[in-house]
Amino acid sequence: MNPADLDSVRHAITHQEMMLGQHSTALQEIALSVRNFSTSLTKIQAQLSLPVENPPPVSPLSPAASGAVPFSEPKVPTPEKYEGDLGRCRSFLMQCGLVFDLQPHSYATDKARIAFVIELLRGRALEWASAVWERQDTCMASYQQFTAEMRKLFDHPVQGKDAAKLLFSLRQGTRSVADFVVEFRTLAVESGWNEESLQAAFYQGLSEQLKDELISYPEPSDLDSLVVLSIRVDNRVRERRREKQWGPSNQSASQFPVGSGGGPECVDHCPPHGISGEVLPPDSEPMQVGRHGLTKEERQ
Repeated sequence: MNPADLDSVRHAITHQEMMLGQHSTALQEIALSVRNFSTSLTKIQAQLSLPVENPPPVSPLSPAASGAVPFSEPKVPTPEKYEGDLGRCRSFLMQCGLVFDLQPHSYATDKARIAFVIELLRGRALEWASAVWERQDTCMASYQQFTAEMRKLFDHPVQGKDAAKLLFSLRQGTRSVADFVVEFRTLAVESGWNEESLQAAFYQGLSEQLKDELISYPEPSDLDSLVVLSIRVDNRVRERRREKQWGPSNQSASQFPVGSGGGPECVDHCPPHGISGEVLPPDSEPMQVGRHGLTKEERQ
């Protein structure tokens, strides 16, 4: 065999031995990793097979304990004090209801709402609430029952036929149409009348003078149009009435501007006028006292 060929064979064998050694080392490392992975997997399976213990429930913190409100509630004006007026009970309770709707967390219980209402009561309304509170009446257990008892005593709205009777006899009188509309609309809601009946009743209640003014306008097609037209015409009539009352004929001469022809500048430069406005002839004497002219000696 050629010595060169023998060296080539030896070199190839040596290279293969090195490669086999590297492969053996890599296989040993892989086998070690597989054993470690198998051990970890066995531990995980053992933990998963154990029964799971439920953690104790965590009670939510109340706003007082946490020291902060979940969100900032809007500020609402406090309703006016209620003294037991029969015509204000419904509107007073409505205003209190708005406070409760906009601040539900502050007044979440019936007791908090009842206490809020009682704090705003005065006069005979407070006397009634005090009597109910002292004897611990059943209505104190529920805000709905409390307001129901309060309505029985203080809320007697005009409804149905009574509202219709008042609406039929309602008249504008000397007040403005804008003021008349407020009372008319309130009774109209309670009367249950239809649109045509309300329009006829509203026109019937207007003053005779305003009806005469409305003749020159086209007839409105609905109640809202009639109300708007009546208010506009009534405002014009009242404004014209004030102009007549405080017109130029009633103003003093001192109100005329200087140099306008009727002020102080006209005293020395304008010819004298009589009562009827005609120009009087110039006096023959520069000055007269009473009906007698100055004598010759007085002129000197």
